[in-house]
Amino acid sequence: MRFTKGLSRDLPLEALERATQLMLELAGGKAAKGIVDVYPGKRQMMPILMSTTEAKRLLGINVGVDEMVRTLELLGFDCERTESPLQVRVSIPWWRTDVNCAADLAEELARIIGYDNIPTTMISAPIPMHEPLPMQSVRQRTKNTMVSCGFQEVLTYALTNLDVLGKLSPELYLTGPMPVKLANPMSREMEYLRPSLRANILSVLNYNQRHNESGIRLFEIGKVFIPREGDLPQEKEMLCAVLTSTQPKLSWRSKAESVDFFVAKGVVETIMTRLGLAVDFELAEDKSLYSGRSANILVDNNQIGVVGELHPSVLEAFELSDAAYLIEIDMDRVLSLIDSSKKYEPISRYPSTSRDVALVLDEQTTYQQVYSIARDFPLVKQVTLFDLYSGEQVPAGKKSFAFRIVYQSPAHTLTDKEVDKVQQKILDKLSGKLGAVLRA
Repeated sequence: MRFTKGLSRDLPLEALERATQLMLELAGGKAAKGIVDVYPGKRQMMPILMSTTEAKRLLGINVGVDEMVRTLELLGFDCERTESPLQVRVSIPWWRTDVNCAADLAEELARIIGYDNIPTTMISAPIPMHEPLPMQSVRQRTKNTMVSCGFQEVLTYALTNLDVLGKLSPELYLTGPMPVKLANPMSREMEYLRPSLRANILSVLNYNQRHNESGIRLFEIGKVFIPREGDLPQEKEMLCAVLTSTQPKLSWRSKAESVDFFVAKGVVETIMTRLGLAVDFELAEDKSLYSGRSANILVDNNQIGVVGELHPSVLEAFELSDAAYLIEIDMDRVLSLIDSSKKYEPISRYPSTSRDVALVLDEQTTYQQVYSIARDFPLVKQVTLFDLYSGEQVPAGKKSFAFRIVYQSPAHTLTDKEVDKVQQKILDKLSGKLGAVLRA
């Protein structure tokens, strides 16, 4: 109570004297002399020097010493004159623990004199330039993006328990380092600092799914606490989002749309685009996610997160009825990769041209590998996959990618010969590195 409400250290002495007074008045008897006060490290509250100059600086009005003493003594302060005629030494009563400096005394003077009696004047010093906090800006832009993608923000407790954390593993027990345990937890449900946002947001999803059959999209941006040996835990700012596999039918003119991995991947691409980052993906191995339906999120070859479909065992552990997709992004790493300088380039005045290409590749080859090679060539403006095929028309163990490459020059209109030359270089590199063959 003392630390929460800022109660005075001298309050027990006042309470003791009052209790003794009541006992004498109501029950009779005689009080013994003296008081036993066990108070190790007792500190006396130091008086505060208050001058008319300081009052003038803080309030903008002239307050005489006599008026200052009279006002403060009415409020219970003890004032003692000093050698200087413009300064007094003010002792703080035990019940005013909120007064710690001359500025607090000036505030007491202002409220008694009356704020209406203080004239309005222009400030004499220039207003300092606002310096925004980088993480605050990134966090707000990310929140706006998530809301525009149909997500709703949730705020959960930073405390959790081992039972909930264990549900994130198909084996239904905690894997990885033991989270940080509180020395004095208030309940068994909240005795550990959360090492991730996953468990909390999936618990919220479970609660909401009982009242809403489908179409739930939730996200949270908050701190997680990574344990460190012999040191305080590392605090990281994380984004965690979850979306269910179906979208509700909102009217008779629209159809209920299914949500899959590519919708979640598109949300990640939208976030990174709004933050000015180019994002890549690679296959991920995450115990909470379905193998083959999850991907690591990469920016400049740095892994910043993961996206994928939740493992069936995790869905069952959290009693989720539909398939769900998880997005997790390390906001601290994102911040370190953002280039704050803005770069502008003129829009090309010259038309673009496109070519469609169908390639036969091994089944294990990902489109990301094809995309990474094709996009690095000059004049290539955009690479888009529009068809994937595996079946009778291609050999066993193979698949076909059909994608469109858009070419454009900022300096002139491209000729067929120029486009053919660049496209042949792309095909040669795809053939040499991935064994790609043009589909007949």
